[in-house]
Amino acid sequence: MEALTLVTQKPGHFVLQGDLNRDSVPLCKQQTFLALKKFGQTSKTESAILDMSGIAHADTAGLAWLINLLKNCKQQNILLELKNIPETLVNLAKISDVDGFLSVQ
Repeated sequence: MEALTLVTQKPGHFVLQGDLNRDSVPLCKQQTFLALKKFGQTSKTESAILDMSGIAHADTAGLAWLINLLKNCKQQNILLELKNIPETLVNLAKISDVDGFLSVQ
C-alpha cells in the first residue's frame, strides 16, 4: 500500500498521490478537508483543482470519500474541479451510477 498524501502545488491547486482506497482514506481524510477548508477561508476565488494524476490505485471506498469531499466543498461554496481522474475510478463511478457527481462523461 502506498500512503495517500495531499500536496499543495500552489494555492487552490492540490495533487493527490498514492493509493485511494479503504486503507489510505482514513489517514488522509482530515488533512484534505482541512486544506480545502483553509483554502476556502483565505482565497479570493472559490474554485480549486484536485489533480488525481498521482493516484496509483483506487477502490469504492476511495470513490465514496471523493463524493463526500465534493459534497463538503459544495457546502463551503468551493467549486472543486477534478483533473486526471484515474480510469479505474471513472469505471467504478460509471458502474455505481455516480459518474455525474464526478463530472465524468
